[in-house]
Amino acid sequence: MAESDPSQPAGILTELLREEARLIPRLRGVFRFDASVYREIEKDPNAIPAAFTVVLAASVLAGFGRTSLAGIFLGVALAVLFWGLCSALIWAVAAVVLGRVPDYARLVRCLGFAYAWNALWICALLPWIGSLFEWAAALLWTASAVVATREALQITANQVFLICVLSLAAPLVVFGLLA
Repeated sequence: MAESDPSQPAGILTELLREEARLIPRLRGVFRFDASVYREIEKDPNAIPAAFTVVLAASVLAGFGRTSLAGIFLGVALAVLFWGLCSALIWAVAAVVLGRVPDYARLVRCLGFAYAWNALWICALLPWIGSLFEWAAALLWTASAVVATREALQITANQVFLICVLSLAAPLVVFGLLA
């Protein structure tokens, strides 16, 4: 029987299972706004599949709180698009504000985990208080995105405030004018 060679790199399946084991503790850290968890995520180049899983799971849960099965699939597609667009917008604004090109992958990983708060949209079904959960999800996601951005880009509080205000407020104003 052949023994595995410890000098050989771990297989893809082994790496995925290792990431799976870290998913729940990382989500707990996200829900506590624990900056050290975001620092761990931004340093882990293998965390993108886990971040994608968080976005998918949160968007499916949010979809259950809103609409039909077709709406859930549309919601998942829009959530992935939203994650990518927000990451790109924050990255672009950060490049201008900081005068350097930040690492996009680090930002995508951290913002993917911050997206977990959007799972609160499942409570939108609740009569009378459902809209409160929608607002709570939006506010908690925003706060988590600020922490994620700060840790992913390793910047000061003033810099993250400026970057997030410029990158997250601009689309809201545009959408408000179009509505």
